[in-house]
Amino acid sequence: MGTRNLIAVMMDGEYKVAQYGQWDGYPDGQGRDILEFLTGEGNIEKLKAALPRCRFWGAEGRDKEFLAEYNKNCPEWSRDPDNRTPEQIRWHRTYISRDLAAKVLKNIAESEDPEILLRNSIDFAGDSLSCEWAYVVDLDKGTLEVYQGFNKAPVPAGERFAEFPLNERAQFDDCRYYAVKHRETFQLSALPSVDDFLAAL
Repeated sequence: MGTRNLIAVMMDGEYKVAQYGQWDGYPDGQGRDILEFLTGEGNIEKLKAALPRCRFWGAEGRDKEFLAEYNKNCPEWSRDPDNRTPEQIRWHRTYISRDLAAKVLKNIAESEDPEILLRNSIDFAGDSLSCEWAYVVDLDKGTLEVYQGFNKAPVPAGERFAEFPLNERAQFDDCRYYAVKHRETFQLSALPSVDDFLAAL
């Protein structure tokens, strides 16, 4: 089901992953997958070890050339024509595809690439009309935070995403949609079972 979502990972005071996902954003979809990844033996440590090799692409320099070459071979919202190289296809399927969602965590944790180039979609959390669920793995705080969309009230000061500007696309005559709103926080050191996770949300 097309339930758009955001999966973010924070470490050393900054977002290292901010992955847009197109499908199954509900807690019993991507939420469950994130929980199962985090409770998998050694996965959190593997993720921590890989994150220093992650970076978001920039608009200039070598990234601009790389993305221009990619888009020339395969337009961003189309696969016709698809003239990508095998390496371009692997990069897209491993780190960038909107179909990945929680799978990107496993791909990063298991990556042997010297550099992991990602798209920064953190601003998506500011549009709760479109972003139906968001999940933040905060490795500094040792938490998994869950946020829900369709939020028509200002986010309380001090809450994550409270400072995100109001998205003009999410404003209508009769209502406004603000950033995603916090639902629940779980400690990574004491993550719940899937049933308890879903019951809490």
